[in-house]
Amino acid sequence: MKTFSSDAILDRLKEALQLPNDKELANTLGISKAAVSNWRKRNSIDLERVFSVCEQINIDWLLTGEDSKSNEELSSVANAELLGIAVPAIAEATVPVRFYEPEPSATFKEFCEGVNESPETINIIPEQSDQIDELSCVFKVSGDSMAPQIQNGAKVLCREVIPSRWHYVSKGVIAIVYDDRFVIKRVEKNCLDHIGNNYILLSSDNPEYPGTEKAYLGNIRCIFEVIRVISQRVY
Repeated sequence: MKTFSSDAILDRLKEALQLPNDKELANTLGISKAAVSNWRKRNSIDLERVFSVCEQINIDWLLTGEDSKSNEELSSVANAELLGIAVPAIAEATVPVRFYEPEPSATFKEFCEGVNESPETINIIPEQSDQIDELSCVFKVSGDSMAPQIQNGAKVLCREVIPSRWHYVSKGVIAIVYDDRFVIKRVEKNCLDHIGNNYILLSSDNPEYPGTEKAYLGNIRCIFEVIRVISQRVY
């Protein structure tokens, strides 16, 4: 198991892009300066975001400072396969996980058609705390209702919650199919055990999507706990 420094990685990134400070780096990546500060503070970098903007950079050089800065010797596929890298802990081997690209508010029928077919897989490098098994999957996010933490186009590692444990989902972010829709939302309150209520209260992180919505027990089809964006923990 190897350990990598977010500070060193970000400094090398600024060097490669010839940027003077973190503010300019944030602008180039299309994120806030606070997000870059959090990457430094938590020692956790969203490498998928980095390489969506900077495909020409050699990922090995970015992580270790070794080899060439340029990615000319590497194929874009080679870098794509490494986008699941988690900082600071990088495992030695990748594992395949089911991969889905449901549209926001996709109908239950559309979602299930994708699930019933043989799904695609994506190779990720798990963090030490990840539990990867048959309940694990990755969804590609479409939409910005959970920005800034989960950006449009991000891939999120999820773990399916079996129905007998739905009432234990009391916090965090979930992917949920209910009322013939597929959405990713934050759990504000779980009232599934409350007599006469039986719903999960959901909200968006993006302030441009105010208000809450209720997913009633009788309309919930499936729930997935959102663990992290491929290279960044979700809180």
